[in-house]
Amino acid sequence: AYLKSMSKGANEKVFFLNKIKSDVIVDFGCADGQVLKLIEKTNPNIKLIGYDVSKEMISKARKNVSENVFLTTNWQDVEKQIQNYKTPTLLLSSVIHEVYSYSTSKEVKDFWEKKVFGGYFKYIVIRDMIPSTSMEKKERDLFIEDVNKVKSKFSKEYIESFEKKWGSMEDNYRTFIHFLLKYRYTLNWSRENNENYVPITLETLLKKIPQSYSIKYSKKYTLDILKDRVLKDFDVVVDHSTHLQMIIENLNY
Repeated sequence: AYLKSMSKGANEKVFFLNKIKSDVIVDFGCADGQVLKLIEKTNPNIKLIGYDVSKEMISKARKNVSENVFLTTNWQDVEKQIQNYKTPTLLLSSVIHEVYSYSTSKEVKDFWEKKVFGGYFKYIVIRDMIPSTSMEKKERDLFIEDVNKVKSKFSKEYIESFEKKWGSMEDNYRTFIHFLLKYRYTLNWSRENNENYVPITLETLLKKIPQSYSIKYSKKYTLDILKDRVLKDFDVVVDHSTHLQMIIENLNY
């Protein structure tokens, strides 16, 4: 069952491969290269580029992928590389929340306007935690019992540090879901708790897409592994979409 859920998770990360034809894929924030490794295994003919600001992550990625994969910490290297290709794709897999957590507001603005929608890419692929604003409108009496279940079964220390940073789980369903998205990562809690896992909503993202781009594919969903763990740990059903898969096409490319 574990392997099955892992392969399901892997397929969920590379959902776009059978939906678009691309000759080069840039994994933005490639970390240790696990997604690149997966793509390389299944699609050896596509040129792969991994970009990450961390030199440590790039050296870890180097151990996971072949020498054919171009890895860099310099965005200008990426821009030079993709000029030789016809249908470049930018992959943003579970990285948007990190951009928001570790960047200045100017860097976030540059990320969207210059890197994502700067005209370099034919396709932009997003896979991240991007719920709709409708999540915030859920009535308190519909989820307060679930909050109480979590609070009675989970470490008071972690809950207090989360609520000190993000506010009370009783006040907003979005805050409650934010906690459920991160409670499993206690081994690295100080870093994880500091990150805003849900910095933007689907509605905010839609406003950022320029008119010269079109949404080719979009799917809202909840990770099976999240639903299963929350049900098992707290007897709580997560019934709102937490994740988004989206493919955006540059019509001018």
